[in-house]
Amino acid sequence: MAFSQTQFETLIEKINDKLEKLTKDLVTFGNKINGAVDHWYVPGPVAKAVVAAANKLIEFVNWILTKIGHLLEGVVAPVILFIDANSWKAKGIHGDATTASSSTQKFNLQAPKEWKGEGADAYTNAVFPQSGAAAQVATNANSIADILLTAAIAGVAFYGAIAAFLIQFIPAMAAAIAAGATVVGAVPAAIAALGEGVAGWLVIAGAVTTLLGVLGDQAKAMADLKSNANDNSAFPKGHWPVGTA
Repeated sequence: MAFSQTQFETLIEKINDKLEKLTKDLVTFGNKINGAVDHWYVPGPVAKAVVAAANKLIEFVNWILTKIGHLLEGVVAPVILFIDANSWKAKGIHGDATTASSSTQKFNLQAPKEWKGEGADAYTNAVFPQSGAAAQVATNANSIADILLTAAIAGVAFYGAIAAFLIQFIPAMAAAIAAGATVVGAVPAAIAALGEGVAGWLVIAGAVTTLLGVLGDQAKAMADLKSNANDNSAFPKGHWPVGTA
C-alpha cells in the first residue's frame, strides 16, 4: 500500500465532517426525545423509559466523540512520518549516500585514469574504502525510510477504521432521530443505535491493537537498526575510513 498525503488529508477531512454531523445529530436526537415525551397523552412510565434509553445513547455518543477527539490528536503523525521517510529515501540521504558509494568505486575514480604510479595507487586505496562506508549509510537510510513509511501507512489504516465506523454509525443515529418522534419506536431505535455503536467501536479497538502491534514491530526494528549503526565492524577497518593517503 502506498501513502498519499492528499488522500490522507481528504480522509481526515471526511472524519471531521462526520464528527460534526454526529454532534449535530446528537443535539437533534435530544430535542426530538424531549418534544416527543412532553405531551399529556404520554404515560409517565413510558416517558421515563424513553428518556432513560435516550440518555444512555447520548452518554455513549458523547463518550465516542471524546475518544475519537483524543485519537485525532496524533493525526499529523502519518504525514510527518511520510515526509521524514522521503528525506531518508530516494534523493534524500539514501540517494546521496548511494551516489557517494558509486562514485568512490575504484572503476569510477577519474584521477587514476590520468595519474599513474605509487601516488595514484595510494590515492585509490585511500578513497575506495569510502565506498563501503557510504554503502552502509545508504542501506541504513533505506531501512529507516521503510520503517517510517510502514508506520505512516499503519496510521492511515487506523484513521480509515475510524472513518468507516462513523460512516456506519451515523445512519443508526439518523434512524434513532426519526424514531424519537414516535415515542414507541424511540427505545428500540436507541438500543439498535447502541448496538451499532458498540459493534463498530470493537472494530476500532481492534484497529488500535493492530496499530500498536505495527508500531511496536517498527520500534524494535529501529532499535535493531540503531544497534547495527553503532556496530563499527560494519565499516571498513572498524571505523569510518580516513580519506587521505
